[in-house]
Amino acid sequence: MTRTPADSESQPTPCESAHTRREAKVLPALTRQLTPKMRVFRSIPQRDLRMIGPWCFLDHFGPVAPTDYQQFDVPPHPHIGLQTITWLLSGQLLHHDSLGYEQALRANELNLMTAGKGISHAEVAAQHVTDPLHGLQLWAALPPAAETTNACFDHYKNLPSFAVGECQATLIMGEYQAGQRRQISPARQFHPIFAMQLKSPRVAVGELQLNAEHEYGLYVVEGRLDTLNQTVERHELLFLGAGRSEVTLELAADTVVLVLGGEAFEQPVLMWWNFVSANAAQIRQAQEQWNAGHERFGNVQRYKGERLLAPELPAGTKLKNE
Repeated sequence: MTRTPADSESQPTPCESAHTRREAKVLPALTRQLTPKMRVFRSIPQRDLRMIGPWCFLDHFGPVAPTDYQQFDVPPHPHIGLQTITWLLSGQLLHHDSLGYEQALRANELNLMTAGKGISHAEVAAQHVTDPLHGLQLWAALPPAAETTNACFDHYKNLPSFAVGECQATLIMGEYQAGQRRQISPARQFHPIFAMQLKSPRVAVGELQLNAEHEYGLYVVEGRLDTLNQTVERHELLFLGAGRSEVTLELAADTVVLVLGGEAFEQPVLMWWNFVSANAAQIRQAQEQWNAGHERFGNVQRYKGERLLAPELPAGTKLKNE
């Protein structure tokens, strides 16, 4: 999906790790209106938390009734310097991109788009939808060495599924090790990264194993989570920082939690609209080239309609590391 022009600050937002913090802190999501019928809940970036490992963006949307999202339509828009992850709990979307991919996405499947040096895509509702649309959109910043990698798209229908205590886990990205058991997601990655969904149809307790050198956050999609003397409700994120090797979780009945983590970046990255880069000049160039129709971003040929334009940088704007 795309950020709206209203989300774009007068300067690109520096997104940097808070991995020196270890205290557990609950952060409520911010609300944004994506379409007249769809509001999103944004946990990162916000003032108190810009990144978790390589993760620099987390939006939670829905549930939206089928009649209200059957006309859902996000026109072609560009990305650089990141991977987009779309994860549905229910409903169905169609992905179209400038590489020629047209891919349906259903619940518990993963659409993973690597923007690299440049790609454009559109997202629309599938035809004859019958289930509410409910899901998550995440962005993971690419490390500087991979920022100019070739764009690619991957769809994963089957991901590792296993138990974490009394919880059911789905490993979306990265790897998870408990004792001698090691689970590895097939999802393409460029930096140590972790994403896992935990579900509990009934009250459940689980001991979550962590990499003490990485930082983590727990986002409650549905239900309630209790851990580290904190109660975390729906649309709230518990930032754990780094330095923990395990944490005991208590999930209420009908709870869904997204666990995010990874190795912190040594240097901050910048975010402007849908562009992420460690280099401000790359963001300025991407904004100018997209609005000029440069071939760098290709065309989403299957989409019938106008593309979105990038918001203009104010005249005289000096980006922070130019």
